[in-house]
Amino acid sequence: MFLESKKAHMAVIIGCIFYGMNGLFISRIHDMAISPVIFYRLFFGILFLFIYIVARGKTSELRLKKKKGNLLLQGMLVLTCMLLYFTCLKITCVSIAILLQYTAPIYVMLASPFLLNEKIGKESIAALFVAITGVYLIVRPDGGISGIALTGNYILGIIAGLLSGVVFAALIMNVKVLKKEYPELAMVFWPMLIALLLLSPSAFEVSRDVLYSNLTVLAAFGIVSIGFGEIFTVLGLANLKAQTGSLLALIEPVSGVFFDIAVLGITLTSKTLAGCALIMGSALIISFKDSEKSS
Repeated sequence: MFLESKKAHMAVIIGCIFYGMNGLFISRIHDMAISPVIFYRLFFGILFLFIYIVARGKTSELRLKKKKGNLLLQGMLVLTCMLLYFTCLKITCVSIAILLQYTAPIYVMLASPFLLNEKIGKESIAALFVAITGVYLIVRPDGGISGIALTGNYILGIIAGLLSGVVFAALIMNVKVLKKEYPELAMVFWPMLIALLLLSPSAFEVSRDVLYSNLTVLAAFGIVSIGFGEIFTVLGLANLKAQTGSLLALIEPVSGVFFDIAVLGITLTSKTLAGCALIMGSALIISFKDSEKSS
């Protein structure tokens, strides 16, 4: 059955839809710096994950095995990617931050043959260019990137955004390495816990009153994004080629656009609609091709 063979693909897509809700939560968090927001997002997300793991009787899957260094690396990559992304967002704008982070498939496509021994197929190359074009149409600023003065802090922001894409690509490929030793739940839980511990000093950077006023939103943010988002995304990525997973992850900016339209009332332009269609099309191209290879 096609749907049965597409479980991993659907898991990535569903996880990206949950991730696409990030903007809805960020817009409702007030008077908090980026680091504390990320910390409490991780805290509530990890708490939800642990309850989920205990409820399913899967605590044995958290047992540490080999490749502990890769687990530590994954935690550092997760935290670094978050900090770079939000730094770019704060200095430039949401559009540029998303566009630069989602250059990750380019790096995965270039590196996976050397690091993971994955072959680059013609369909993957075609889907990559279709998807990147779609992302650009969705997130390009009104004047285009060339219309933004690349001076002062903007250069720092753009560098941070580009690096977030590189780190995101490394994160995707490291999942494939960890898959050889750890079950999916362990690959979600331990890196997030490591990232939380590394960011723990940020918990004290916000006053009690501000924290209480944002507590409900932060809890929902962590459960939806880190909880549901991570569970579905890692379950999918662990069972797909790195190239395929990175392309399907491009569904996130599409879902983010539609959530913004539905909840925040942002107007859908013809270019945005075309970009969404291109990304969805690229996901279908790579998904159907994988189905043919596995049949």
